Amino acid sequence: NYFSKVRILDGGMGQHLLTKGLKAKGSLWSATALIHEKYHQLVVDAHLDFIKSGADVIVTNNFSARKIRMVQNKVEEHFNYANKKAGELALKAKEISKKNVLIAGSLPAQNDTYVLDQRDKKVIEEGFYDQAKLIKPFVDFFYLDVLCGSKECEIALNVTEKLNLPVLVGLHVK
Repeated sequence: NYFSKVRILDGGMGQHLLTKGLKAKGSLWSATALIHEKYHQLVVDAHLDFIKSGADVIVTNNFSARKIRMVQNKVEEHFNYANKKAGELALKAKEISKKNVLIAGSLPAQNDTYVLDQRDKKVIEEGFYDQAKLIKPFVDFFYLDVLCGSKECEIALNVTEKLNLPVLVGLHVK
């Protein structure tokens, strides 16, 4: 069981990429590095930096590759590509490291970060499902990445249960 011992998760990927030279577009933040191939090695190197620093869990870099953020930045046609690429790049880093690290699939809040999602349950569910199905082939478990409410958690847990992978829940509590 992945959760039967203490694990060290990686750090803030978006901030790390920015310090390493990523030029983020709009509110895409780290998703910029998934859409543009010139940044793919930067993502792999960031994962490797975290592994070298002692992380035994790396989180896919798709926190800001959620559908609503992609639509807001007029790059929604890259949604599938960006989420798959996040999984591929995490797996590549794991293989290069030759370490037995786990890959957590980021499933962030499907609307804005740090606020309750007041949208219809079906819309939220679709967001979680669309992102989860794309990263599932690359991950050991899903990480509900900074969710803010029981409604969102319940919806995400119902989605991930159908995809038959373990889940780690990360909550933001005010």
